[in-house]
Formats: sequence, C-alpha cells, structure tokens
Amino acid sequence: MTQTTRKFVTASALGVLALLLWWWSAGRRGEDGAGQDGAPAAGGAAALDVGPLVDAARLPRFDPRRADRSAVSGHVREPDGRAIAGATVCAGSSAPGLDAKELAARTCATSEADGSYRIEGLLPVPHFVHASAPGHLPAGYRRGKGARARGRVTLLAGQETREVDVVLRPGGVELKGVVRDLSGGELEGAQVTSGYAIARSGADGEFTMWVAPGETVVQARAEGYAPGFMIGVAPGLLFEIALTPESVLVGKVVRAEDGAPVAGADVWAQQQFEGVGPARTDANGQFRVEGLKPGAYRLEAFHDEAYGAAPESAVLGLGETSEPIVIRAHPAYLVEGTVTIAGGESCERGWVRLTDKTAGVRHADVEADGSVRIRGVLPGSYEPQVECDTYVSQGPYEAVTVGDAAVRGLRWEVLPGQAIRGKVVLSGGTGVGGIHVSVEPQVDPAAPRALGARAWSQPSAPDGRFEAVGLVPGKYRVSTSSSQYPPPAAPLELELPEGQDLEDIVVSLPATGELRGTVKDSEGLAVKGVEVVLRGGQQELPTTRTLDDGSFRLAHVPAGSYRVQAVSAWVPLQAPGTTDDDVQGASVTIAVGETREVQLAVESQHGRIVGRVVDAAGGPLSDAFVEATRESDSAAAGAGDGLRDSRWSHWGGETRKLTDQDGRFELNRLGDGNYTLVAQRRGGGEGSVEHVATGSEVEIKIAEAGSISGSVRLQGGGAPQQFEVTLIEPSTGWRSSDRFFRTGGAFRFPEVPRGNYTVIVEASEGSSSGKTSVSEGGRGEVQLELLPLVMVRGRLVDALSGAPVPGMEVRIRARGQGHLFTGFDETPRGQTSDEQGRFEVEKVASGAAEALVLPKHWIENGYSTSSIMLQVPATGATTVDIGDVKIAGKRRGENEAPGDLGLRVRPPAPETEPSEAKLVVASLRPGGPAMQAGLQIGDEIVSVDGQDVTGANGYLWHELSAVPAGTTVRLGLGRGATIEVRADAMN
Repeated sequence: MTQTTRKFVTASALGVLALLLWWWSAGRRGEDGAGQDGAPAAGGAAALDVGPLVDAARLPRFDPRRADRSAVSGHVREPDGRAIAGATVCAGSSAPGLDAKELAARTCATSEADGSYRIEGLLPVPHFVHASAPGHLPAGYRRGKGARARGRVTLLAGQETREVDVVLRPGGVELKGVVRDLSGGELEGAQVTSGYAIARSGADGEFTMWVAPGETVVQARAEGYAPGFMIGVAPGLLFEIALTPESVLVGKVVRAEDGAPVAGADVWAQQQFEGVGPARTDANGQFRVEGLKPGAYRLEAFHDEAYGAAPESAVLGLGETSEPIVIRAHPAYLVEGTVTIAGGESCERGWVRLTDKTAGVRHADVEADGSVRIRGVLPGSYEPQVECDTYVSQGPYEAVTVGDAAVRGLRWEVLPGQAIRGKVVLSGGTGVGGIHVSVEPQVDPAAPRALGARAWSQPSAPDGRFEAVGLVPGKYRVSTSSSQYPPPAAPLELELPEGQDLEDIVVSLPATGELRGTVKDSEGLAVKGVEVVLRGGQQELPTTRTLDDGSFRLAHVPAGSYRVQAVSAWVPLQAPGTTDDDVQGASVTIAVGETREVQLAVESQHGRIVGRVVDAAGGPLSDAFVEATRESDSAAAGAGDGLRDSRWSHWGGETRKLTDQDGRFELNRLGDGNYTLVAQRRGGGEGSVEHVATGSEVEIKIAEAGSISGSVRLQGGGAPQQFEVTLIEPSTGWRSSDRFFRTGGAFRFPEVPRGNYTVIVEASEGSSSGKTSVSEGGRGEVQLELLPLVMVRGRLVDALSGAPVPGMEVRIRARGQGHLFTGFDETPRGQTSDEQGRFEVEKVASGAAEALVLPKHWIENGYSTSSIMLQVPATGATTVDIGDVKIAGKRRGENEAPGDLGLRVRPPAPETEPSEAKLVVASLRPGGPAMQAGLQIGDEIVSVDGQDVTGANGYLWHELSAVPAGTTVRLGLGRGATIEVRADAMN
C-alpha cells in the first residue's frame, strides 16, 4: 500500500474506534444523532409496562447540590488482609444530572497506617471508589464476586457509608511525567489519571503514579485548559502531555414560543465524534461550556420539557470566549422508566436508546437504581433498544409513543442469560491473570438474522480464571485480547446449549519466545515513544512502545518469522537511504523459549522546520496551529496526498504546534524528508505549503475564511424539521458536517476555506446534493430540493464463487456522506443479508451512493468490510433493486503468513468517477515476484484470478490480492497479457 492508503486504512480503523467511544459517551448527553435508521434486532418476547401517570411524578427532582454532603470510609488492604498505608483513595461519580466539572472531579484522601481512609464533602449520589499505592496495581472497589460484581457506592445525604474496602495486588510500576501548556511552561495542580491511578502535578509540572506495567493511556486536565492525553509504556518512558488553553462557549437557552429562560437544561457542545459537557443552565437560562479546543461546535440543549439546537455551529479560536449564543428550545418531553433484571433486581450499568426514523434518536444511561431519564424527546413513535451490562436484552420491546406529555412508568426487563467459564493458561498449563476473554457469536448461515449476544470478560484472575456472562444459546468463538500476550493460535469454537452454562473451558495461549531491541536514528540517538509492531503469522500480535533510551521488550512472542517495524503515526519509520517503496524494518525468527535481540536503524528523527504564520494582509497570527504531515516519496503517491493526509494528523498530534506572539513556530523531532504544512485558526481559516524539506524556514499565509449558506426545501413546499448537511472539498480533503433543527430549511457554515465544494443534504423526507465554490473571504450559496428516498434491495454474492453471502450488514448513504455508526445489535433485520444473500435498506437517496458492507456485529466471518460505490437509479418507484453486489472473501487465514506480490498501484485522484478509476502499477520491488513475472510500471491491472477489477469493481483488488505466501495469483493486464505472480513472504 502507499503511505496514503496505509494512513487512510489505519485512520479509518481509528475512526471506527472513535465512533465506538462517541456512541458509548452519547448516553451522557442524551442524544446522538438525528434521523438514524438503527432499530433493535428481533429476538425474544417484549416486556413493557406503562404505569399510571401521577401528579407526584411532576414534583421537582432531588437536587444533590442542595443536600447535606456525604462521606465514605473504609480500608485499603493487600489480598491477604494486610493494611496498605499511604495509598491514594479517590471517589468520583458518573451519575446523570451532574455537570462536566462534577463528572471530572475526584475527591481524594491518603490511607493511614492501618489502611483506613475517609473521604468527605461528597454529593449524595452514587460514587465509585478507587485506590493506588506504590508497588501495587491500582484497583476500584467492587462488592460481590465474578463478572457481575457491583462497583457503585450509594451515598445518602448527611450520612457516611462505611466498609468500602479496596484490595490492591502487588505488581504496580512507577510512571513519571510532566504536564505543560503549548508554550512549554509547566502546569501545577493538573489532575492526571490512568485508569484507577491518579496524581497531581507539582510546581514543576511533574507527576508520579503507580500503574500496571505495559502500555497505558495517561490523561491530564487543568483549570483553564482543554484535556489532553498521551499513550506510552511504563516504566521507563517520561510522559509529556501538552494542554491547550481552553476556549469557552457561553449563551442562553430560551423557550421558542415566548423567549422565557429555560433553567436546568443540559447543554452539550458537539465536535466531530466528541461531545463536551454537559453545562447546566442557571435560573436565567444561561450556560457556560468550558474546556474546549479551537474549532466549530454544534450546541444542543436537553430539558424535561424542551429540546433545542443552535441555528449554526459556533466557531472558536484559541482561548476565545464566544459571543452569547441563543438556543431556542421547542416543546419536547421526558421519557422515564426502569431497566429491571428478571427476578426483580435492578440494572446498575447500561443504557436505553430510543429511535424514531423521523424524529431522530435519544439516549440515556441507566442510573444506579436501574432508572432511566431520557430528556428532550420530540413527539414520535420510538423503537427502544435496551442494554444492561452482562445481561441479555429481550428486544424487540414495545414502541414508546411520545405525544404532548411526558411518558413515565416504563419498565424494560432483561434476562441473566447464560455463561461460559474457564481458565486462561500458558503453554505449560500455568494460569495467567489480566487477560480479557472475548466471546463472539457466529453467524448461522441458515438463520443469519437470528439474535446473538457477545461477552467481554473482566481481566482474568491471577490463577487465570475468567467468566463471560449474558449469553444466549448458540455457537461462539472464544479468544483473548492483551497487548502483552498473543491470542490462541486458533480461537475456540464452542456451542452453548439451551439452559446450560459451559464450565472449565481452557483457553491456551501459544508457547512464546522473547524479543528485545532498540530503535535509534542515523545519528545514534534514541527514538522514544514510537510503536513497535510485528508483521507476519498471526494477525493479532503483541505490540509495545519504545522507552526513553529507545529500548523495547516484547516478552511473549509466538514462535515464527516476523518483520519488526518501528511505527509513528501509523506509518513505518524509514531506514536511512530508503523510500516508502522499500520494505522497512528487520527480519527476525523466534523459537519457543528463545530471546532474540534486534536493532532498528531509522532516519534521523531530529529534523526541524521553522516559520511564520501570517494573515491575508501579512500580519502575524499568534493563535494558529501548525501541523506537519510527512509526504510519501513512493512512486504510488498522488499529487496533493500530503494535504489530504493532514486531515488525519489530529489523531497523532505529535507535530502540532502553536504560533507565538510574533506568529512564529518551530516543528522538531521530524524524520528527514519533505512535509506538507497546514496552519489553521478558528474553525475554517487555513493555509498550507507543500514539499517543505526539514531544515527549511517557511511562511504560511492563512487566507480569509469564506462561508457557505443555503436552503433546503421539500418537494411541494415547506422545509424539513431537521436535516444534516455535509460539505466536501475533494482536492484538499477538507470536509465538515452539521445538523440543523427547525431553521425553516436554512443552513450556514460560517467559516470554510476557499475551494470547490459538494454539498450533500439528508433528512427523513429525502436527500439531495449540489455544488458551490468559495473564494478567499467569499460566500457560496446553494438551494436544494429534497428528492424522495427509496428502498434499495439487492443480493450479496462472493466475487469468485458467485455463492450468496449471508450475515453481512449493509448500510447505504449518499456518496461522501459517510456512514452513521450503529451499535452491535441495532441494525434493522432487513439490512443483514439473509441465507440467500438478500438485503434491503430503507431511506436511500437516488444518485451516487456508497454502500458499506461489513460482517454482522463487526464479528469475523470470513469477509472484511467493503466500501462500494453505487448508482441508485431514479426510476420514480419507491423500491429499487440493484441486483447482485460482489464482495471478496478473505483469502488468507488468521494464522497464515501474509504474502507480498511486490507491487504497488497508484490510487485514483479524488475527483475520479468510480467507473473511470484504473489500477495502474506505480512501483515494483526490485527482484520481487511481480517484476520476475514480467509486470511493468504503467501496466493496468484489469482482473485478478478472472475477476474483473476495473472501474467501479476496483474495491475488490485489495482483498483478492491479499493472499498467503506461496499463493499464485493470475493478473489480467490492460495490454492483453495474463501473468502469474507467486507471492513471497513479506518478512
């Protein structure tokens, strides 16, 4: 793959991860989308009980801030009961109704000589308690045993909850770090956390905490700054976290009908997949959302009797406080209920999601007593999806109809389900602790739409014991997940019978050797904090990161041959004198019980680029961020790839710097090579310079941002209640998306760079697209009329065999719009291909579309995720059949060594229509299989093993060419020849 392709694939995977995190966090803001089509999968009987509405239900809800404070006390002990003195014990809460500061706050105490502690001044809401101590693994309080042990502590107003004891096991290591602001100054008093471990930075910005050895994520937050984080390995690496001065959104929530202030509303600021908040409005309806980074934010307000959204995104500069923003809230209602477990006990951890295909989606977490309060629900008929951690949903549940009043007294019941229990052992039979065991359902080809359940165990006990609960009868794959240990050579295939748990299952990890080494640059200097990965053999292999001295250690590597690579920002670091087209890293073979060492030499990582950022008039800009993205020197790289790649660089953030008061910046710790530099300020102004070599000094001019506005109308007149607009500038990769609510069809993006844009709008009533251009400081306008949505039907078939492919989920949206994330069990049944491969997707716009085809519930089933460009014909009918859709099955097994054909193809330009795309050979590895077979640079590949890969079928190339070492692939060429290429080992 080219550098661009590698970065896109990995960033897409991270994008999925980010979407997962966003989906999980959505319950804490009450809403996560408008007009999504997710609905629960069918399964067992529904359980819904609507109780009577009583006047008492409208009494003011208990406000813990006005109640007497609570306290919690207990002891910190070793597993054998010995007291641990000097432990840091903290209490925090994730209770709904708290604002952002209260959710982030931790109140701590230090344990005495007898291990006792007492924390006071706590709000009387459920809390979690956790502790850390020198030489110990941090841990949280849990009562009960097994996977369903509970961790929340009930606190009552004016009372002390006692005997909240925390057990810490030996084995913790010391993690050291420093917190600074972007200018390099040390920050005192920052709260630093890593899981259950917590610390405060001193006057010199330094902190120390005790964590589990290995890779960890360290987060820091400080008053007046946006949160920041770093990923690294402890011990031996100094964690350096730079915080950005916060920007702030202020404003007021008022009722749309009369302008009266709305007190007690939760206001959330949404940026991409991250929600910041909530900030609760005061008696005058005023709010203040703090801790924001620069950028564009969508504001939404949720109240028991109202919902509102700002008419357009608010754009913030560095350290800027916005002008007051008015959010007009319209009538909406509270939906209140309880999630109960069959037998009467309440659910402690979970969420409820309500979906109406027109009104949108609302979502809330389950509170400690099982209650759920979903605020700001618009009138509509909602399909509930209910999740209780470690239990089985009984969905589909009866629809919840919201009219002109709150809905209370709902009850959703979940079932305990069944369990798989056993032990994780090393090759010699010794139990191993700290391993997560994953239990994933397997698709039954005869019933691919059947309800399934998956489980993820708590870390295995020191003796290796694990328990996975909340399962339904069926076939499962059992494997493990750990950054330090490889998974089993092959997952266990088990069948869980009706009404019977599986006991004493043994999950055996493979025998291993050890790999140690160093990563140093061409100057002999250590390269710290980069990821070390293994390529070859199993797909899931341990990874680690280098320490301050450049060293690394992988203590558990399964026997085999590998290529060891040092990776930064998901791209392998290059050895001195090589290019992207050369194979990077070192080859190593490891035997069981053997310790091998390897030294990786990479190009200098101490390159430097300095410069100045100015505005359109040449004046210095002191609030601009500058990022450097390494340009690929591969023959397969396309023009402008560096600028498009920079859109993903915020995931790494290693080269992001802030200009000083003179507009100057310095980017360092760069590998030798050419870079694309992008400077941005606020939400849209940006400037870029390409082909900048390390050692250069440059000036970046930020052009004055423009704007795009427009209107959306329904056929026959009127405007949609809510709609989503996406802007795409294909040549630069710039894109932005926003949702609009009751704006009369008007929309506006206040700050966008100059360029030629595609504008896509989607609503429950229809979809449309158009184009507009924006000059420097100019304004683009577009008027769009929604075209009716249709149902798309089709059939998935294997590209090589033509056989139907069951159990794949299909999602279709307008091309360029992207795909709304939906959870594991909420894709409508029709969107999962049946035993004949047939599927149907509702609410699809006619015209250029993109289909995302992925395994059901994201679970391995022999096929990877495919992105397929389609053309949905506008026939005037309400249903369109697109016929057979080909997808390619995986040709390499999980434990087969990957093969390398020794070639790279050039990706088509972003503006290329799929039907016109070509797979043109851009580079050949000298002496590699493709060169030996007679392939030439410039050849067009038109088929793989007889399967057409031209034009819109180009998406099949990646999977069809990903074969095991030793496999012979027949490549059909545009010049009429067919050659056979035998893949050799990648390492």
